[in-house]
Amino acid sequence: MDSPNIEGEFLPIILIDLNKPWEKILDLGAPMSLPPQSLISRREFPSKNGMYLMRRGLVKLSHTSLSGKEKTHFFIGRNTLFHETPMLYEACHYSFTCMEPTEIVFFQKKIITPDFVRQYPELILNMLESFSIKASMLYANLCREHSCSVFARVCRALYSMHLYQQQSGNLAVPRLAKQELAAFLGIHRGSLHKALSRLYDEGAIGAYRKKELPIHDAGALLEYALG
Repeated sequence: MDSPNIEGEFLPIILIDLNKPWEKILDLGAPMSLPPQSLISRREFPSKNGMYLMRRGLVKLSHTSLSGKEKTHFFIGRNTLFHETPMLYEACHYSFTCMEPTEIVFFQKKIITPDFVRQYPELILNMLESFSIKASMLYANLCREHSCSVFARVCRALYSMHLYQQQSGNLAVPRLAKQELAAFLGIHRGSLHKALSRLYDEGAIGAYRKKELPIHDAGALLEYALG
């Protein structure tokens, strides 16, 4: 019997290069540059009935409930499409916030025609694949909120960084401040600090910084994450 693909249980927090094939049609879009904390939504960009391809920077996807509570779902990195769902279906409570200086390309909805589909079937298939990845992430995050302890959720996030955000050697690049990571996990910052302190004291990780996270014992993170 084949052994289970343990790493397949983990999904990235920051989505990178999901839609790189769309680079071939950059000339059909309009480039835009936005400063940190810019909010991309229909309310702020009422004429922008379309979607975006990230070129540089980091964008947070979050949802605000009717009660006003915000939930962070994931982050969009380079060469990844976003705003496809609001483009196709009115979803006013979703927002995209620039976390860093951001460069994007805007594609108007009207370019997605039957002729476009026939000319670029690989781009449509690529977009469907990235849709599936995002749907899997939303579903997995929803399930784990109710089935994992806070400590296990922190370990899952750090192990995901180990898998997908490695820089060199044992160094991962979180790109998220502690407050941003806590918001993503849906936990209090104090709970995150407690979990990070335990892992630091046990020697599993080094000091958590936005630009650097030494991971000394990925096996321990994996064991805790699956426990």
